[in-house]
Amino acid sequence: MNSIPPTVVPDGMRGAAGEFARAIDSANAHLRRVNSEMAALQASWRGDASVRFGQAMNDWEQQYDLILGRLADLLAVTGGAADARPAAGERTTPWTGGLSGI
Repeated sequence: MNSIPPTVVPDGMRGAAGEFARAIDSANAHLRRVNSEMAALQASWRGDASVRFGQAMNDWEQQYDLILGRLADLLAVTGGAADARPAAGERTTPWTGGLSGI
């Protein structure tokens, strides 16, 4: 979004910004747990099924990143931190990173 956050933020907007910030933090915490579980799984799982699952996880993670990006946009326009959206590799690690052949 190219909107400029308002200079005077009403209380309701501040409250909404807080909710968006908490949602982003919570989603990132859940994603870190998922990535941790996926790393443990990828350490021992081999074969075609693991490759297909890894590709599906990457697709899912891209959609998850889009949702987090939209939440960050909402946070910014409600007066929250404009830099709430971390850079793409900062938040997630592709699940297939350690799988050969991907």
